[in-house]
Amino acid sequence: MQKLIVVAFAALCLIGTSSLVLAEDAMKGDTGNMKDEMKAEKDSMKGNMKANKEEMKGKKKEHTEKMKAKRHEMKDKMKAHKDAAKANPAARAPMSALSPTAAP
Repeated sequence: MQKLIVVAFAALCLIGTSSLVLAEDAMKGDTGNMKDEMKAEKDSMKGNMKANKEEMKGKKKEHTEKMKAKRHEMKDKMKAHKDAAKANPAARAPMSALSPTAAP
């Protein structure tokens, strides 16, 4: 009877230890899967960030081009205005005519 109890106890000890090892392997497998999922998610987020960065670069470039075109348009208008003033100097009033102290 004692032999049977010792054998049963030894069997329980061996099964208990092996079950712990099996449980550890299962946990490592689960954490490995979670790590893979997190890595995939991180990679997809990097892709999204790159896409957003490219989109913002495009918007910035578009805005810069608009502002540059507007600046050139204003320069052209000012140049045309100055050229028109130079071509027709009689249209401008002399400074002495505008001041009230110049009148006798």
